[in-house]
Amino acid sequence: MVILRLDTCVELLKLAIEFVIVVAEAVEIALQQNFPPNLTSTSAYTSTHLPFVGFLP
Repeated sequence: MVILRLDTCVELLKLAIEFVIVVAEAVEIALQQNFPPNLTSTSAYTSTHLPFVGFLP
């Protein structure tokens, strides 16, 4: 019975991690679409694209 509960917990944890990764990627895409990089900016600050680094399965 305990092993079944642990197995269920591990599966739910995997689903939760996958959900967080999908949401983070969706937010990244939404931000890229709403705020495209300004290539003509003369600002001292530059916008650098940092890829999302998630959990490895």
